[in-house]
Parts: sequence; C-alpha cells; structure tokens
Amino acid sequence: MGMRTIRNRMAVACAMAAVAVFSTATPARAQEPHYLQALGELRTARDYMSYDKGQFNADRRHVVDEINKAIEEIKHAAWDDGKQTRFAPPGNASNGWAPMHYAQNALFAARKHVDQGIDTPANTGLRGRATQHIAEAQRTIDRIIAQGAP
Repeated sequence: MGMRTIRNRMAVACAMAAVAVFSTATPARAQEPHYLQALGELRTARDYMSYDKGQFNADRRHVVDEINKAIEEIKHAAWDDGKQTRFAPPGNASNGWAPMHYAQNALFAARKHVDQGIDTPANTGLRGRATQHIAEAQRTIDRIIAQGAP
C-alpha cells in the first residue's frame, strides 16, 4: 500500500468521523427555541411598558423590574440549555394605541413559551421563578388597565 492510498483512506475516515460527531452532537432539546422566543416576547413587553411615560409610573417601573427579573432567569435557563441568548429575537414594540394590552399579550406569549421549555436539572427552578415574575407583571398590568390605562 502506497503513501497516497494511506492518506486518502485517512482523509475519508476523518470525514466520516466528523459527520458522525456533528450529526449526533446536538441533542434534541438544544433545538427547542422556547426560551429564545420567550426572551423576544419579554423584550417586546418591556418596550411597550417603556413606551408611554404618562400616569402609573411606579406601577410601570414595577412591571419592567419584574420583566427584567424574568429575562435574567430565562437567560440562565437558556444558557444551561446550551443556547446563545444574543440570537434571541429583539423586542418589536410599535407605537400602538394600547401599549398595556400589547404588553399583556406579549407576556402571555412569553409565559406560554416558558411553560413549553425544558426544565433541565441544571436549571431547576429557573423556569418557575421566571413564570412567577411574569405572573406578577401580568397582575400589575391588569391592575393598571382596571384603573383606566389604554
């Protein structure tokens, strides 16, 4: 067997090994985008809450603080899940007429995505804490809306 044949066989073996490694290296749970989608929705809700600087400023700050806490929990859960949070969709709040209602819708969507995410042993409790922060933000928005905010 010549040197050229050995090199060709080595190249083929390396290529096959690389294909085998890369095809099995990504577990199925790393493909789930739920936490990243939740981050995008939370950022959207935060943008809506920051949009109108009218009345209810203390309540708005409380909602934004709760959203920020949820974002931090979700980032840690995503990192533990092997995700890069810088690739999460940015917030996309537009100048809507009813920012509170839009924020509430975004929080509802975020909570749905968080509930669908996997709570791995590495991030046990992060998902629950994020859900609690989202729920508190939702309760505060409900109170603001009941007081007459758009």
